[in-house]
Amino acid sequence: MRSFLFSLSLLVSSVLFSQKINTGADVITAMYKKYDGGKKWYKHFSFTQDAVFYRNDSAVKTEVWHEIGKFPGYLAIKYDTKDSKNGVIFAVNKVYSIKDGVAKEPRNFIHDLILVGFDVYFLKPERTAHLLDSMGYNLKEIHEDVFEGRKVYVVGAQPGDDKTPQFYIDAERLYMSRIIYKKNNHITDCVFADYEKVEGNWVAKKVIFKNDGKLMLIEKYYDLKFPKDLDPDIFNPDKFTQAKW
Repeated sequence: MRSFLFSLSLLVSSVLFSQKINTGADVITAMYKKYDGGKKWYKHFSFTQDAVFYRNDSAVKTEVWHEIGKFPGYLAIKYDTKDSKNGVIFAVNKVYSIKDGVAKEPRNFIHDLILVGFDVYFLKPERTAHLLDSMGYNLKEIHEDVFEGRKVYVVGAQPGDDKTPQFYIDAERLYMSRIIYKKNNHITDCVFADYEKVEGNWVAKKVIFKNDGKLMLIEKYYDLKFPKDLDPDIFNPDKFTQAKW
């Protein structure tokens, strides 16, 4: 009897929770609350990746990138080696391209993947919703679907529409599974795949990019780490060459 009542209470809680998810803003709020405003999500994340580029469905080259993030708002990438003088820094909605240790003038840039995949757990839901709205995501449009065998909330588009900016959020674990966005007159379709729990943290170990329906890039992550502290110089464009991690 006690087991039955417990199961019933879980069912009722599930129904009540699902009724609250009526808009994209509700999904964002649920993500923020599930991970306690970032307290239950990783604030720092570093990894190495094989970036495999494709043309006409065939791999044409592979590069090694070293990346490190501090959420919300920061990601640094060094190409080839950790001593590289070439890379890029994303810092609070700006992007700095770095060549031979010299940073170019920054451009205003909101990174869709960083915002929905990581920053969403730390920023106030109202702030995330405002940014996504400014980027062209319709947070009033939402439906449920199944993606890669798991139930998801699809925010931003109607069923069958794979052109409009939208993102897929796992309904149980509340992490991003897919995002479609427009940049430079192209439609990019990005899938976060091979999720695993690493040191208690959900991480997608593979990310697949398509441009206008054609496979463009597959990123394979390894050497995953979750540092407790980071040197702030890592995200300073003027200290890109000296910064170590």
